[in-house]
Amino acid sequence: MRSLSPDILLTFIQLDRNKKIPMYIQLYRQIRDSILEGMLKQGDRMPSTRNLSEGLSVSRNCILLAFEQLTLEGFLTAKVGTGTYVCEQLNDLRPHKRVFKETSPLQEVPTPTVHKLPTYLPAYTSFVSAHSGQEALLPFQPSVPSFTDFPFKLWAKIAAAVYKNIHHLHLGYDSAQGFLPLRKALTDYLRINRSINCSPEQIVIVNGSNQALNLISELLLKKGDLCWMEDPGYLWAKSAFSRFSGKICPVPVTASGMDLDYAIQHFPKAKLAYITPSHQYPLGETMPLANRLKLLTLSSAQDMWVIEDDYESEFRYVGRPIPALKGLDTFGKVIYIGTFNKTLFPALRIGYIVLPSIEMAGQISIIKAMTDRQSPVIDQSILTNFITEGHFLRHLRRMKLIYKKTQEELIHLLLQHFGADIRISAENAGMHIIVWFLTDKITPDITQKAKERGIMLYAVDELAIKFKYPTAFMIGFTGFKRSMLEESVIALKKMIRE
Repeated sequence: MRSLSPDILLTFIQLDRNKKIPMYIQLYRQIRDSILEGMLKQGDRMPSTRNLSEGLSVSRNCILLAFEQLTLEGFLTAKVGTGTYVCEQLNDLRPHKRVFKETSPLQEVPTPTVHKLPTYLPAYTSFVSAHSGQEALLPFQPSVPSFTDFPFKLWAKIAAAVYKNIHHLHLGYDSAQGFLPLRKALTDYLRINRSINCSPEQIVIVNGSNQALNLISELLLKKGDLCWMEDPGYLWAKSAFSRFSGKICPVPVTASGMDLDYAIQHFPKAKLAYITPSHQYPLGETMPLANRLKLLTLSSAQDMWVIEDDYESEFRYVGRPIPALKGLDTFGKVIYIGTFNKTLFPALRIGYIVLPSIEMAGQISIIKAMTDRQSPVIDQSILTNFITEGHFLRHLRRMKLIYKKTQEELIHLLLQHFGADIRISAENAGMHIIVWFLTDKITPDITQKAKERGIMLYAVDELAIKFKYPTAFMIGFTGFKRSMLEESVIALKKMIRE
């Protein structure tokens, strides 16, 4: 392998701190372009992340994020004990340089056909368009599971067994409602762990909570229907309801979750309510039993559907798990949404809806069939075995211990470095905490400054419609090791006090 001197590398890497583009993205693009243009050759050894960090005067997190993305895309490859190299299979992928032939000044150059595209997208897509690309994993990013702690070898073993016996599966078009063995496994899981008694015929398999919300909205909403929304809350739900002409009704969040008295007083004729009662997103409050029963009575009295998004309920660190609202519903008005994309890994894209009736599940299945026909059967089969063999519950128990320890370490680091300048909440459950800054040094551009330093600081206000929380931020911890969290806390402290 040829060695590449850091001095050579630094001659063409020019990072501009005045640009709005985060530093790690600038670095990623410049290295990628240098490889494609031949500035960096196959087999060249990259400088160490520490040396590059010092040479460019940026955080090591910034270098790690750029290298990680380049490795994922196949531009770089890491070799244990020797370093990181430009991938040796890139020569054939490099674009050939264009050769332009000289033309006579009188020779006509044909004008390419230009196809006009719509100049705008509906307003409800604004949040979605900002979150539809590939996400780089940044420290403090919420709802990121720990990939290093996932049992991928076990998952691969189960997958190999499924493929070995693949002739036992129906490999043609399967039911749009989802793989029946998976739906059967879910009924046992929900009955034992979420106090929900349902049949496999009431369950529809989807690719996540966002698809669930869109399918439900398409079935139930009419133009102008009032929709109660927790504020702050899950903006993908807001986008789904708006897409199907629902009218968003922002309802403030109290220590007891959605403020039902406010909702009744201001929007008494609502036809749909979206709530996260076990662990409110993002503030982390839990709706008490009295409020749950009140909401259920309301749903029956005014013929209102309730969508229960059981957000991160699996990871409760204090007390017993909170039973699902769906388990209390005797009126048949609660639609329950669950997902494996946070408990396992987001790329899996498997979630589910529990409908109040078999008839409604059939209607949702028809709409899903029109959207994507069905969810992948092989992935559903692997997940089914993962559940029925007991691995899923063991994984949840193990991750709960790991996440609790990581959360405690993060809280200790934050209090050590910020002390009385912060208040922490939402630590009883979930994959993030809320940090309330009590200092006047928090400026509106703090999230952008943090991103430029390779840190994801997610403002609660970004999830708010009407009710604002200017000093509250979501701090995710589950996808990151202590060393990275410590480095990020120190960088955040330095940034705020600059």
